[in-house]
Order: sequence, then structure tokens, then C-alpha cells
Amino acid sequence: MRSLFVTGTDTEAGKTFATAGIVRGFVCSGINAVPAKPVQTGCVNGIAEDLEFSLKTAGLSFSDAVKDKLCPLQFVPACSPHLAAELAGTPIDLARMVAGLEKLRSDFECVVAEGAGGIFVPLGYGKTMLDLMVALDWPVVLVSSDKLGTINHTLLSISALQNAGLDVAGIIINHASPPSKLISESNTSAILEYGGVRILGEIPFSPNSFPDHSFAAICKILKGILSDELPGN
Repeated sequence: MRSLFVTGTDTEAGKTFATAGIVRGFVCSGINAVPAKPVQTGCVNGIAEDLEFSLKTAGLSFSDAVKDKLCPLQFVPACSPHLAAELAGTPIDLARMVAGLEKLRSDFECVVAEGAGGIFVPLGYGKTMLDLMVALDWPVVLVSSDKLGTINHTLLSISALQNAGLDVAGIIINHASPPSKLISESNTSAILEYGGVRILGEIPFSPNSFPDHSFAAICKILKGILSDELPGN
């Protein structure tokens, strides 16, 4: 089974929620899946909040040593990875980051890696999050937040990913707040029409319960995509 990279149209699009939901759905269906956060900023007391949320949501528990492999780069400042790394005096080594993620594939059936911010978030030395995705060459799930302006953000993101030669597995539309029916339906139909990429599903606004049904449907589609193993992979 291939692994997966989750990115978003921008920060706060819902990448962590989607990553957690996908891993939870996979684990519940018997897949030995694990979340990974290659780089996390805004860490307080050595806690990578995004990774911890995904682990807790999926019902997974690991030692600190394993968590360090799942989130190898942790920075205190809540800012872009390249700035956080510069302030810490710890340059981000892209090749080492890729090697670490690939190593996880030998320990788990499926690694669901979550990016930081959007596609072109800088990592330093002219590299961006897109360069990490290209180096890994894993199928990509794009998380789009359902709000005014998301059509433009989503179409630009799709274009960037496809121009880089990446396989866009599909889009998850996240309703982080109560949707406007008219705008929401327009967003979805426009993204589908102009983006030319499958919509894996929509995550409903559900502040009081976890939308397991929605993620189960999404994971069913993803399992079919990721199980299509290519020769030599």
C-alpha cells in the first residue's frame, strides 16, 4: 500500500483534522497506518500538537522515541518553517527529511504525512513544501476550506501540484464553520468543474462529534487508490 501526503490550500484549511480522520479511518479498517508531521512549528514544552491530535484521534500511542521519528523537526516559534529553523540555527535538510519518511514506510503499512501551511511554504535554501512532496512522490490529498475565495485557492493549488508532476489523489472539502448552502454548493461544483480532480468527500461542520461516517467513505476511496501499487514500489 502506498503512503500519502496531505497538504492544504493555506494554513488552517483543516490539514490536521483531515490527516487525523484518514489515519483513524485506516486504523479502524485494520490498516497499520500512522500519521507523520515532518516539521512542526509552535511547539510548546516539546509537544508537537498536530501529531498528538492525530495520534489521539486514531487511538494510537507511541514512545517518545517513535514520536521523534514521526515528527523529527520541532521548533518553538509559531512561524514558517524556514524562519523557525533560522531562529533555531538548525537548517532543514530536505534529503534527511525524505529519508526519514521513507524509513517509516518499512515500519508501517501506510504513512500519512501532513505538510506545514500550504504548498509553497518555504523550508529554506530555496526549497519549499512542494519540493518535499516531489521528492517523496506520494499521492497527494489537498484539503480545501469551504469559504469565500476557496475556489481560486484550490484551483491554483491543483495547478501547482499537477505542474510538478504529482498525483493528486483528490480533494477534501472541509466545513470548519456552518456553511452557507448557496456558496458551499457553488464552491464544490466549481472546484469539480474547473479543477478536473475528484472530490474525495466533504467534512461536515460537526463541533460535537467526530464525523466518522464521512472519513470512512473517504478512506474507502483512498484505499482503492493507494492499493494500486506500481511495480518496484
